[in-house]
Amino acid sequence: MPIATTLEPVSVISDKRNLKYNNFEKIPYNNENFKVTSVQNNNKKGKSFTPLNGPKLSKRALEIQNEEFLLSKGIIIVRNNKYHPESNPNGIINLGTAENKLNNVEMLSKINDPKISTVTAEQLLYGPNPGSNRLREEIAKLLNRHFNPKVLLNKENICVGNGCGPLLNLYGEVLFDAGDAFLVPGPFYGGFEADIKYGARVYPIPVQHEEDDCLKVSEESLEKALRNANRPVKGIIIANPNNPFGRCYSAEQLLLFCNFAKSHGLFVICDEIYGLSTWKDIVSENIEEGKSIEDYECHYLPDPENTHGLWGFSKDFCLNGLRIGVTISYSKTVMAAIQKICFLTCIPTNIDNILVNILSDEEWTDNFIINNNRKLYKSYSHLTNSLNAHGIPYVKGDSGFFIYIDLHQARIDEYDLWMKLLEGGIYISPSQAFFSKDSYSERNWFRICFAVEQKELDLSLERLYKVLETIKYNQQNK
Repeated sequence: MPIATTLEPVSVISDKRNLKYNNFEKIPYNNENFKVTSVQNNNKKGKSFTPLNGPKLSKRALEIQNEEFLLSKGIIIVRNNKYHPESNPNGIINLGTAENKLNNVEMLSKINDPKISTVTAEQLLYGPNPGSNRLREEIAKLLNRHFNPKVLLNKENICVGNGCGPLLNLYGEVLFDAGDAFLVPGPFYGGFEADIKYGARVYPIPVQHEEDDCLKVSEESLEKALRNANRPVKGIIIANPNNPFGRCYSAEQLLLFCNFAKSHGLFVICDEIYGLSTWKDIVSENIEEGKSIEDYECHYLPDPENTHGLWGFSKDFCLNGLRIGVTISYSKTVMAAIQKICFLTCIPTNIDNILVNILSDEEWTDNFIINNNRKLYKSYSHLTNSLNAHGIPYVKGDSGFFIYIDLHQARIDEYDLWMKLLEGGIYISPSQAFFSKDSYSERNWFRICFAVEQKELDLSLERLYKVLETIKYNQQNK
């Protein structure tokens, strides 16, 4: 019998009462004979049990509710007035969410091919928790081909799950204890805060970059952050390519992170979700051959047992909505721990099969990656040419599909400017969404995505410039 029927006096679906959950009003309770016998009988201290009066939340949930996550706030505003060229041309254009829309035709054509996506009887059954052996083998081959690791990956180094966010939380569960912390170069991808804090209860400690280089973090800055931490620090988490800067770290900087971690008994988690969208290197040299190991200064990992990775299909394969992420680790101990609890992050068997069929066509896959990077480079060039023409500074990019632009010229508070941009029909992400330092130099920067068709990008830029011009005109005519 449904619990809502059995416990009708405290049913939250009853239409007999005027309940206002937004204000957390207590649910009326009039049945004094109602008892929960099983709980009373198991109460060793003999205390009486009082039924719940109204919805109850854990301390964790209450803490999460009290926090403002700006990336989510922006998305909610956009979805309530989403731009469409025909049905809602005055809606808000979303250049704040990191989605690649440049390859919809190619990817949809591939996925909708009956040879790729036909569902079989086998896929109506439960699949392996970490992903099928075939999928993990295909992912390992893909990453070996394009990342050129010194020690080749195999399926034992791979666990597939429902997005990099849940998988980062999985790392949080197996590598940290609740209340621990990690060092992260700031400003940093705002999702790190929610992905690992909301579930695993692990907290970020930002590390300041050098003034003259946003992707340079000194050993002294890492030491200072570690020394001043108010929680036990267990690791370093970085995004490479970096988010929000849209650039890759140098090999020397990556080695500095790894060597610092090894010398202090920390581990490193590197989020490489944009790892196959390093368009500057892929497009500028040997574009037909892609990346080769000779093109880069490569090193063995200082501490491979404590260096772990994340990658996914959302960005490099334009499949955000499928939510497929991958953990990468050489540690058998860590992989065993992840596989013990990855039943919480399983992917659907039909999606597993679709990805196997796509990746097994290596010629199509490699051509898709190259063509995607060509398009990203073209769109980046179009955006930066426009920004240059309008005198808007930015951090030069080489990867991903966004850059960090400087809007100090507006001479108003960053949050107020963000609201005016939304009112003007364009959503881009403010620096506060990336936990920037509360200072003049770090605020009033915005991340803008450029992986959209040129017509939509041009309209977005028109709206951006119009907002800035309106602000300037109003300031001059007060």
